[in-house]
Amino acid sequence: MDALSDSTIERVVLMKSAQTGGTECSLNAIGYYIDQDPSPILVVQPTVEMGLALSKDRLAPMLRDTPVLKDRVTDVKSRDSGNTLLHKTFPGGHITITGANSPAGLAMRPVRVTIFDEVDRFPSSAGTEGDPVTLGRKRSKTFWNRKSFEISTPTVTGISRIEASYEMSDQRHFHVPCPECGTFQKLVWAQVKWDKDENKKALPETTRYECEHCAHRITDKDKHDMLINGEWVADNPDSAIAGFHINELYSPWSTFQEVVEAFLEAKPRPDTLRAWVNTSLGETWEESGDDIDHLSLFESLREVYEHNIPHGVVVLTAGVDIQKDRIEVELCGWGIGFESWAVEYQILYGDTTKAQV
Repeated sequence: MDALSDSTIERVVLMKSAQTGGTECSLNAIGYYIDQDPSPILVVQPTVEMGLALSKDRLAPMLRDTPVLKDRVTDVKSRDSGNTLLHKTFPGGHITITGANSPAGLAMRPVRVTIFDEVDRFPSSAGTEGDPVTLGRKRSKTFWNRKSFEISTPTVTGISRIEASYEMSDQRHFHVPCPECGTFQKLVWAQVKWDKDENKKALPETTRYECEHCAHRITDKDKHDMLINGEWVADNPDSAIAGFHINELYSPWSTFQEVVEAFLEAKPRPDTLRAWVNTSLGETWEESGDDIDHLSLFESLREVYEHNIPHGVVVLTAGVDIQKDRIEVELCGWGIGFESWAVEYQILYGDTTKAQV
């Protein structure tokens, strides 16, 4: 929230576990911009239906119950046409709520502030228009003091939108002091420990967090003071994007034991374990599979291709069109930035129902 009200920061990214206050941060930002810095605001949810739910269940109660906001936005039941569930006006600005599946909603009007909630649940394209986050951020292009906020629990490694945005950011983690040695560290799953009985059955009631420096056994009663005295530390400080990562181990609403119990329940099945990794650790899930030894492939399966290949070509592909009486083949060379060259074209005549051609 400090970054969202910092005029020197244009883009803020939050990769998080579930139920750690991400949507609340965005609601607080909306309240700030209504009261302190009136601006046109676009809020994008995965679907229009989820946008309606956010408006009714979260935004409306905040506007109603916050003294400095309740008189700024006209009640949705009034005859003021400037206020609907998905579009609300206030002095100096407005809020538009839409779904990432609605290209019309993303292209409707210019906005200064764009908030994207649960971006990893967004469709890959808003209709045929392209990436919803890119479309939404383009709405703020004309504002010199534009602000963008992306929030999500991550999904799959290499596909996750929030992971890609976080990797471009300054990559901040919350470091907390050990109650014994005082050394600051981020809370990681590898340091969560628990005992097993003689039958190797897990005993989650013995759960503790071990300091990576002094091995002190940290318990939930230590968490409050650790969080109060913690600080955000950037791993990539040269980036202009403010990026934050937080997991459930920090949550004041979850104990270390509860996190372990959820892990033990999820562990037997890949689908439940994946959900736990995403929603509890706030990390992407890497699909398992057989890795290819690229050196063996490089040495054993390369073939010499005798042709005049342009210097910039790094990959060759063949496009094939099969007709009844022939096969037409175009060999293309591809370079950096998808630059392409036509390398060779062949027509192979014959009956394509037969094996010979």
